[in-house]
Amino acid sequence: MDIGNTKELKSRAAEQLERAGEEKRILLIYTALVLGLSAAVTLVNYLLGLQISQTGGLGSIGFRSVLSTVQTVLPIAQSVVMLCLDLGLMAAMLRIARGQYASAQTLRLGFDRFWPLLRLTLLKGLMFAGVGFLCIYLATMIFLLTPLSKPAMEILLPLMNQVSTLNPQVVLDDTVYLQLTSAMMPVMLIFAVIYCAAAAPLAYALRMSEYVLIDKPGTGALAAMRESRKMTRRKRLKLLRLDLGLWWYYAALLGAMAVCYGDQILAALGVKLPWSENVSFFLFYGLYLAAQFAVYYFLRGRVEVTYALAYDALRPRERQENGVVLGNIFQM
Repeated sequence: MDIGNTKELKSRAAEQLERAGEEKRILLIYTALVLGLSAAVTLVNYLLGLQISQTGGLGSIGFRSVLSTVQTVLPIAQSVVMLCLDLGLMAAMLRIARGQYASAQTLRLGFDRFWPLLRLTLLKGLMFAGVGFLCIYLATMIFLLTPLSKPAMEILLPLMNQVSTLNPQVVLDDTVYLQLTSAMMPVMLIFAVIYCAAAAPLAYALRMSEYVLIDKPGTGALAAMRESRKMTRRKRLKLLRLDLGLWWYYAALLGAMAVCYGDQILAALGVKLPWSENVSFFLFYGLYLAAQFAVYYFLRGRVEVTYALAYDALRPRERQENGVVLGNIFQM
């Protein structure tokens, strides 16, 4: 199957989903876990924030510090759990794409392969961070060595001339800060263009790393990344076209996210709601959860099976005795 034929991939994905018996149940359990965890963390963080704001005095510094630490750790823990659930969902959809039996137990695979998955995620993060720092440096050099930096220099030089031993700080009022921010917009745009040009090939090169972790249980993070680079070589533009062919799914995700920030969007448009900010936040957050549930439950399965079929089209063919049978490594 050619991954460049997006229509064929999507048609095959729809056929495989029709034959699957547990797909809706798997998606329901996955969606309930993800959105339930998100709602719980949001509520706990809100309650912790209220407790911190109501706790004062020097004697309560330690208690506030503990609450702040919990507030910081909770989103990290949420991200780790969601990372494992996402890998489990990918595994379940890969089984469905291959016409194999899949159940909700398959969602446990991310927790079973936690350490290789964590190492893979951290390595990816370090690589993208390194690319980001290089792009910042390059964008800054381009900005400083071109006339684009002239408006910013005209604002900064008078401020720097005011710096002395007795007055080593530069104080920006709101007007100067806004002017400087506007003058620095070109460097931000240059960085965005350079980073997209540098990070996109890397992202597509590592696109299949998680599938390799699923398909080959003995594979480590570095080996999965190498395998992904090999199988996506000269196929990255086709993967990009596949993503563009699934634009409706990403548009639905953006729409759900817009609902989440509906109160802020309305405020920016000058629309004032007849209730408090807290009520507005929880109202739009509830609407966001409902929209996200619809996107995941009705659309996510077809998208994940399509990507699983793309992985199967890219992976090198192995002899039967050396291949991995997914049914042997998943909890049924």
